Amino acid sequence: MSSKVYNTVLAELIDYSNDILENKIVSGLRHKQGCQRFINDLKKMETDEYDYYWDEEAARKIVKWYSKCKHSKGPLEGKLIILNPWQKFVVCNIEAWKHKDTGNRRFRYVYIQVGRKNSKSQLEAGMGSYECGAKGYAAAEIYTLGVEREQAKIVFDEVDLMLTKPLKKKFDIIQTEIRHKNSKSFIRHLSKKAGKTGDGKNPQMAIVDEYHAHPDSKMYDVMKSGMMARKEPLLVIITTAGLDYEGTACYSEYQDCCNILDEIIENESYFVMICELEKDDDPFDPDVWPKANPVLCTYPEGIKSMADNAKLAKESVDENKLLEFKTKNCNIWVAGGEKKYLDIKYWKKCQREITLDNFAGKDCYIGIDLSKSGDLTSCSFEFPFLKDKLRKYFIHSHSFIPDLVVKEKMKTDNANYELWIKNELLTATTANEGLITDYWEMIYYIEKLKKNYNLNIRQIGYDAHNASMLVSELENRGYECVQIAQSCAKLDEATVSFRDLIKVEQIIHDGNKLLSWSMNNCETDSNSFGEIKISKKSKFKRIDPVASSIFAHKLGMQHWNGMDLSKNTDDYLKMMGW
Repeated sequence: MSSKVYNTVLAELIDYSNDILENKIVSGLRHKQGCQRFINDLKKMETDEYDYYWDEEAARKIVKWYSKCKHSKGPLEGKLIILNPWQKFVVCNIEAWKHKDTGNRRFRYVYIQVGRKNSKSQLEAGMGSYECGAKGYAAAEIYTLGVEREQAKIVFDEVDLMLTKPLKKKFDIIQTEIRHKNSKSFIRHLSKKAGKTGDGKNPQMAIVDEYHAHPDSKMYDVMKSGMMARKEPLLVIITTAGLDYEGTACYSEYQDCCNILDEIIENESYFVMICELEKDDDPFDPDVWPKANPVLCTYPEGIKSMADNAKLAKESVDENKLLEFKTKNCNIWVAGGEKKYLDIKYWKKCQREITLDNFAGKDCYIGIDLSKSGDLTSCSFEFPFLKDKLRKYFIHSHSFIPDLVVKEKMKTDNANYELWIKNELLTATTANEGLITDYWEMIYYIEKLKKNYNLNIRQIGYDAHNASMLVSELENRGYECVQIAQSCAKLDEATVSFRDLIKVEQIIHDGNKLLSWSMNNCETDSNSFGEIKISKKSKFKRIDPVASSIFAHKLGMQHWNGMDLSKNTDDYLKMMGW
């Protein structure tokens, strides 16, 4: 960044974002996505339909608050804080986006993932002390959370250390509490090991430090439920990556936040900033270190610290040193992605401007994945077609959910089911008092599409579990139903083929957000022969739309047997502009 003087914080952040997007500043994909989201939101702000606006005065106030605080350690110890552009981007986005109708803060949830020694504690302490001492709330409760007492106290102690003498006069500070004298607002620390998880609290703000170390989401969930009575509460996670991601609360939150940045999940109240090395980056290459270290790698001492850590990790015979360097300094989820079915970037490249109208009168194969009570039930239609003598497949997917569980599942799954219902990607069934999915709705849906688009449904593939009634009814209506065994051996070929064809863009889709969310939830299970099928590591990560798509693909793969593939014969290709 240049030493240019800006008249507004907003102008500076626009320049910063553009520098990130134009690769003038070294950054990773997720960082770029966060900046692009900011730029996109500013464009939306110019329309009457957008609910939020940028409050420049609020941005100036939070920057001014930090400027009255001091560095507590490092080469700048004792000097007043001047936020660097990355820090300013984070705190100003959180504070300055407001709702047009209420004037309240837009973002209620924050996820920041950045490498060690990037002033995380200082950033958190500044936000916490500002919420306590400058916002004007009466008796606001601010909590810093950790598994161990020492971890919970890091941010708490940093508040004490960074406050200058003029600011300290406004607070009473004791070992367990920092209380603002005028408003009676306070900051306290809570730790899981001490048995203080926050039950019964009514937080205005909660800061979860190093969330990767938490064994579960209990403290986060307790804070979240207690915040409902507050005017504009704020729940902040700041963490590095972790070692063992499987089933951990933090990795699950990380995946949800990646979905927001990938625009798979729409959540206007969640601010996300992820600074990490990417999959193909060499962790020992100094040129990529700024991706995970937007503060540390801006000054000589920080770069030397990274170099020393890299040398130690590379030369040590202790494997834990390497793992620590990757997770803490490079901010890489070491185990993350090893069992992931597909990198979502491949799926996004397969999106086309295409609808069922393009396949009217054509052959198709259907896969259905039935649910237990309260889960998703899904059906997917696969349409094989030829383009440039290549076999390709279009996927159309639709899902069903009991109406009564929608709101509950939105919370547990962190997914916007109501939006997907509104966008006609999901049907909420109301029969059986809305407690279990009504399979008749799926039959009606299949019949409706068959009639409206004159479809030639060749076969329907299904998992036998709970399918007796449905299959019997479909067969009575003249459909050929094929049972598909749920084992790695039986599903391996279709599962691998589906993934490989996505990577070369021979599977295409219409951008269905529910299907895309499901795709990003998929991991793999394997047997002793290395054969795979898709699976989920969390009970809240639905994969049913993808499962039904793979069932359909298992049948669709056989479509070409005995056919002459020497030329394209489908007239609709011209209509599609191909």
